[in-house]
Amino acid sequence: MAGSDPFFEVKNAFYLGNYQHCINEAQKTKSFGSALRVLRQSESSLECAAMMVQTLLKINRVDLARKELKRMQEADDDATLTQLALAWFNMTVGGEKLQDAFYIYQEMCDKYTTTPLLLNGQATCLMLQGKVDDAESLLQEAQEKDSNNPETLINLIVASQHLGKSFEVTNRYISQLKDAHNKHCFVGDYTTKEREFDRLCKQYTPSVAS
Repeated sequence: MAGSDPFFEVKNAFYLGNYQHCINEAQKTKSFGSALRVLRQSESSLECAAMMVQTLLKINRVDLARKELKRMQEADDDATLTQLALAWFNMTVGGEKLQDAFYIYQEMCDKYTTTPLLLNGQATCLMLQGKVDDAESLLQEAQEKDSNNPETLINLIVASQHLGKSFEVTNRYISQLKDAHNKHCFVGDYTTKEREFDRLCKQYTPSVAS
């Protein structure tokens, strides 16, 4: 039963083949180990392997992610998921690999079509290289394709902060993200920090003599 199993949503998403949701639910419970155990039940699936790479990168196990990525490449090096996993890996490694990741996303845009996911990938690569102005242009293009895409809004929040945009600009993106994706893990973390900040402010507010 869902009420007695804290990992019900993680397992159920996996059983239904909704692998990305499986990872998202694991993020909510902060139980990446549980997500990995579930995903290992079907390591032969390229989708599960890709999610394992993503999960391992989230917990900074680059060494294990590299091994999983190698298995994907041996199974089907040209598969879209394998190429995406390689891009995620390169972005985590950073340095010169950031440009390699950027080109992977560009090749997919040229071969298939430009999507918010690919544009966000490219924008993230650019931001990690300090090219925030160029990243913002790609994010604006992504927003034109899907105005409420959560990853686009999150990256626009980050970019606007780095570019010194006004509070009104940043707050507009934050409000839009909260309204459209109130259950997103970023929103949950942000809301928690807001409450903690408000609590600290009240704690240290100087008392006014009557």
